[in-house]
Amino acid sequence: MFQRFLVSAVLCSCAAISATAGTLYAIDNTDNSLITIDPATLAITIVGNTGAGGSFGDLTYDSTNGNLYWVPGRGNDNLYTINQNTGVATLVGAHGIDDLFALTYYQPADALYGESSTGDVYTLNLSDGTPTLIGNNGIYPGGLTYNSKTGQLILTAAGIADFYSLDPATGAATLLGESGFLDDGGVTYDADRNIYWVDEYGSGSVSQYDTATYTPTQVLSGAGALDGIAYVASPVSATPEPGTIMLLLGGVMIFCFRPRKTGKS
Repeated sequence: MFQRFLVSAVLCSCAAISATAGTLYAIDNTDNSLITIDPATLAITIVGNTGAGGSFGDLTYDSTNGNLYWVPGRGNDNLYTINQNTGVATLVGAHGIDDLFALTYYQPADALYGESSTGDVYTLNLSDGTPTLIGNNGIYPGGLTYNSKTGQLILTAAGIADFYSLDPATGAATLLGESGFLDDGGVTYDADRNIYWVDEYGSGSVSQYDTATYTPTQVLSGAGALDGIAYVASPVSATPEPGTIMLLLGGVMIFCFRPRKTGKS
């Protein structure tokens, strides 16, 4: 029985390790290319050019339909999906809002939320990008994300780097914490690590923010003019490499079937 438990534990551990790998997607505003950042190694991979213009936009992942949604920001008042394998953007529809700088998928409402430079908060129709104004909080946004553990819509302000919780019904903002200066950028919640990732346009840095204290730890610098970031968790059914399974199972089998000492009482 104990041997069976060990084998099961090893397999579950392998699956858990694989499932928490995840991928960070971001937009390099230099040429509006989609890139990936490995959360473990911080290695950057260029996926491809979106083929659309715009500046200071935002990126989000819809965990329900598996789409990456993107608003390019200034100079491009449209909503797009982005192919995660090629980087190519496909038009969903026009939202018509100038300087829509923040975007996130809010799972409880199965809706996209966005905020403009004037502090207006909108929902965007997933099918055609049509906006619905729900309120104004007067904050110049950096980025938006959804914290799936607390159920909160999280807004970062550009410049002063304050973190806010947004009321999804009215758009009203409640201050959660202050963390110094933050240039225009994006924010995303990583439920696997329970942290916020923030990329910064001016410095090209990527930082991790504590979800309780909102203090930053810079983990990457000089990554380019990044703006918009989205964390995509690995599928729960992800399979670890065969070599890893065999190595761990081999150790378990040696332990389980080693000769037992016998003796007389």
